[in-house]
Amino acid sequence: MLKAIDLDRPGSHTHLRAALHDGFFLVRNTVPESLLDEAYDFLHAFFALDADAKQACRVPGTNGQAGYLPPLVEHAEKGAVPDWKELFHWGEPLPAHHPLRQRFPDRYPDPYFPDHLVPGIGSALRELHGRMLRFQHDVVRTLAEALGAHPDYFTDLLEDGPVVNRATWYPPMEAAPSDRHVWAVEHQDFDLITTLPRATSAGLEVLVDGEWLSVEAPPGHAVVNVGMVLDRLTNGLARAAVHRVVAPPGQREGRLSIVQFCHPAPWTTLTPLRVPGAEEGPQRFATLTADELFQRTMYRIRRLDSAPTPAPAR
Repeated sequence: MLKAIDLDRPGSHTHLRAALHDGFFLVRNTVPESLLDEAYDFLHAFFALDADAKQACRVPGTNGQAGYLPPLVEHAEKGAVPDWKELFHWGEPLPAHHPLRQRFPDRYPDPYFPDHLVPGIGSALRELHGRMLRFQHDVVRTLAEALGAHPDYFTDLLEDGPVVNRATWYPPMEAAPSDRHVWAVEHQDFDLITTLPRATSAGLEVLVDGEWLSVEAPPGHAVVNVGMVLDRLTNGLARAAVHRVVAPPGQREGRLSIVQFCHPAPWTTLTPLRVPGAEEGPQRFATLTADELFQRTMYRIRRLDSAPTPAPAR
């Protein structure tokens, strides 16, 4: 069973560090349920479009960080078989003159919203992005204090970071190629933390102490998981959670989920923290920048753009 963290009464540092060690925990979500429902309605309409219409919503030069990606494109970091899912990504742009956008243009694409196909989708997804980001900042402030850092330590890393929302449509498994047995194979996220509000059906599983546990966020809550960045920053005290998405036995329908990945600004240097009271051990990770970790992982999951894609219709 996942540990729960109450942001108003977070409990002892021991409890919070134990939740970080598990890699996954529950937090009461401050994003309105009505906004989440509205976003799911729009996204259902988008993913129900025909393949050619969705394919026209791909955004070149972004490594899939904006717009649509079709099924069988994304792999796990060491997976040989691509996942059975479709993706749509969006975020918030930086001003054109911002130094981060000039140095890392592929990390800061203009968001693309197919309002010409699904009227109103852009407004709802922008609002959801902002609400989820404010929630994530509240979470990392609580985590920073438990790790002996200033409450604003992680929010400083995230300032102007390329925070990305992802909608994932997992098509019915009966339509999957014969060599696919799960929607998404086991993997770890390569951000600081990821927030996962309730999905439209079950399927998320978390590896805890060698056992796969089925996890669902109850209404009004979100699952938060530790990413590789937080794992590196704490020298393994917080563990990047291993998880997968599996169609429950007998499920014939697809599954839709929304997550938000909190990536530090690319120029951030990921130097491990000294956590007061933590068990001393050898340094586990070399020091990388956030962008170096991102590029390495994108290469391993085969998401670096290798060929030009036609610009999407607007």
